[in-house]
Amino acid sequence: MISAHKNMLGIINKIQLSIGDLSDGIGVSQRQLRYWEEKGYIKPIADNEKGVRRYSFLMVGRCAQIKDFLDEGYTLTKAYEKTIEDEQKRKVFRNFIFNQGGNFTINVTDKEHSYGEIDLGAKCEGKELFGVVDKNGVRYELR
Repeated sequence: MISAHKNMLGIINKIQLSIGDLSDGIGVSQRQLRYWEEKGYIKPIADNEKGVRRYSFLMVGRCAQIKDFLDEGYTLTKAYEKTIEDEQKRKVFRNFIFNQGGNFTINVTDKEHSYGEIDLGAKCEGKELFGVVDKNGVRYELR
């Protein structure tokens, strides 16, 4: 599982979008994107000889999240701050998932709805901890 994660990251790191594609994709003007860049909130990979800005897949995600927060009514500065907070939380989550040794056991209980149980490989009060996803939502269970 960990090697598959590294392979996927290699692919993701090669995905790039032009400023026009990014603008069209998330619904902000190219001028807005350039302004975000001036503020230091986003960074293109590099300008090529034609001056076309290209953005990494991860930067595209940052732009989309900033736009989502703007749509929710946040100021640009606050939208950026919230985006960075979320990025940091995702890094912690990735570290937890990929650095704990792949000790999760996943049992799919309903393929159509993507329901199942995850044995989190942890014990609490002499019981095992499970994450459950079903028609009632997401929860933890000690068994």
